[in-house]
Amino acid sequence: MQNERFLNVIFFIMAGFMFSCGNKEIKEMPLFVADKVTPAPFPDTGIPDFTFPQDSNTINGWIKSGKMDEIYHHGWGIWAGLTSSTTQSLGGQVLLVYETWLTPSEIIDSINGTGIHRTGRANLNKPNQFLHAELKGGEHADTKISESVSYSPAASDYALKNKIFMYTTLAHYAQEGRTQIPDFPSDAITIKPVFKLIEKSKLDSTGLYAMASWHGPTNKVEAFPEIEWKSCIYVDINNRGQGNGSQDMSCSGPSRATIYNLTDFISYTMNDEDVYYYNKEFGTDAKPGDIALLVGMHVATRETLRWTWQSFWWASDADNPPAPSSKQIAQARPLSYLKGAAAHYAMAVAYSMVYPDQPYTGGSSVGDTVIGFNPYLEAGFGPSVFTGSNSYVVKNGQKIMTNAGVRTNCMSCHVYAAYDVYQPSNGTPYNGDAYVSLDDSIFTGKLKLDFAWSVQGNIDTTGMAAFLSKQPGK
Repeated sequence: MQNERFLNVIFFIMAGFMFSCGNKEIKEMPLFVADKVTPAPFPDTGIPDFTFPQDSNTINGWIKSGKMDEIYHHGWGIWAGLTSSTTQSLGGQVLLVYETWLTPSEIIDSINGTGIHRTGRANLNKPNQFLHAELKGGEHADTKISESVSYSPAASDYALKNKIFMYTTLAHYAQEGRTQIPDFPSDAITIKPVFKLIEKSKLDSTGLYAMASWHGPTNKVEAFPEIEWKSCIYVDINNRGQGNGSQDMSCSGPSRATIYNLTDFISYTMNDEDVYYYNKEFGTDAKPGDIALLVGMHVATRETLRWTWQSFWWASDADNPPAPSSKQIAQARPLSYLKGAAAHYAMAVAYSMVYPDQPYTGGSSVGDTVIGFNPYLEAGFGPSVFTGSNSYVVKNGQKIMTNAGVRTNCMSCHVYAAYDVYQPSNGTPYNGDAYVSLDDSIFTGKLKLDFAWSVQGNIDTTGMAAFLSKQPGK
């Protein structure tokens, strides 16, 4: 899925040609063969009263009127579409819609003329956002997280056409005096699935995997990483579990009520290619046959100017999940259309920065907080991660600080996605829940990236040195 994959194949072919005379000291580079995977469009879910893409005026009407049930219904409809089965399979496993989508690195490969060599699922990487914090691990349960970022066909087509990941493209926009990149299309979806890996070689004879499980946020404005949750569930890869929604609140050991089945999770079995790139990224010794568990996913759609934001994570009691989800959100699930494990996930939404909603520009950070985060991605962030000065909401005259992961809002964070082509190290900060005007002074001299941190985090810097060397004063 990356340039390296393609080069590995070329090297393998050339090595076989050049050293076919029996030089056994030359080791062949890995050649991975799999069925071709084609990006699948977002499907017609068949869910009554669900439309994608929905008209922006309709969604904005829900936001203004506080019609949360409509918002919940829409978010669950998106989840149902993402987790729908396709007609494609890989290694005998049916691919879900979101598993077929292209990653930024694959899009860059195509822009550079290498072509997209999609032979499997997206490679798993260390989360870019974790570079902002030193997260603590622990012994009681696996706290390692991996992720991929993918674009729907509409989003990837946009990225390809506009060459949006190329530094030279962004530099050209800046030279033209633009203040932002072209808008993504209204049917664009970007996702960030997050996974935990079950390494079968590390399981005992019972075949149980211990996993930190979310039980709700701390009231303190501080980091709350997985090691401090002190709550676990156990996954039985042989599907003999009888979990009833309970968690082990001391991580002291499994019981009948806290053992869940692998079939309760969206997951896939890693193949040779998956583990090769996983081990390169993490320095581990994963093996083919190890299992990647989907524990969460950020999902954004460009149906409105400030996008819609929903985040999903696996919940032991999906009927009554803890904050930032709720029983009301769970009750909005269209269970007839959420198949199998997809119904075992909780959802949080952030369709506005604060409530009541504020205008695009000229508003204030006043009202109620709107909290929407993913426990497996943001909960471990503390005040040291949020270096901006806007992480607060004023409610009834009282300033409520939001500079911690458990008080974040996807929209309030992603609005800061911007890039300074003349001084790339001049980044924008992470922000807790707060109102941010689209003409905030922090964007001065920067190119706004249409709420897409995934652009900022995947820029191909080819041509950067040449461009900067030509700037005045260089």
